[in-house]
Amino acid sequence: MTEDVRRLRWAVNGARTFRIPSDAVDVALVEIDRAMQAAHFRADAADANAGVRRLHRRGSVVGDVLIGGSGLSAITTRLGPLSARGVAVTWVGAVDVQTARVIVSLVAGSHVGGDFVDGVDDAVRALVSRGVPVEDEGWARSVDIDPTLPVNPRRAAELGLTG
Repeated sequence: MTEDVRRLRWAVNGARTFRIPSDAVDVALVEIDRAMQAAHFRADAADANAGVRRLHRRGSVVGDVLIGGSGLSAITTRLGPLSARGVAVTWVGAVDVQTARVIVSLVAGSHVGGDFVDGVDDAVRALVSRGVPVEDEGWARSVDIDPTLPVNPRRAAELGLTG
C-alpha cells in the first residue's frame, strides 16, 4: 500500500492512512485543520452525510488552468486565490470501539501534491509529539483507496466534492 512519497508529491494524488485511539479523533482533526491551513488550503463545509469529516480546498479553476497549463506551477502554487486548485478530504471510520482509522486524501489537484504531502506529514508529526499513539499505514495513491469511501477521487467526484 505504501507508495514512494516523492512520486505522490508531484505525479499523482496521494492519501495517508493512520490509526489512532478513538478519543484522539478531535485532536487529529484540529492538527489536520492547522496543517492544511499552513499548506494554503481553506476549510470548506464538510458533508457529514457523505462521511466526510473535513473538506479543504485551495486555488481556483482559473488559477489551475493558468498555472498548471503554463508550467509555472512549481513557482506559483503558493500564490493565494489564483494558485493551482486542490481538494483534500478527511474521512474517519471506527476500526473498533477503541480505535479509529483516519484517511486524508488529495482527491483533486496533483499540482499541489507537494504542499499536501508536507501538510499531512506535519499533522501526523504533531500528533506524535502530543503523545497520541499513531499506527501509520503510510501513503498510497488516492485512486487505490476503497472506491466506496469519499476519499477516493472517483467517489468524491460522484458526491460533488471536487467541483
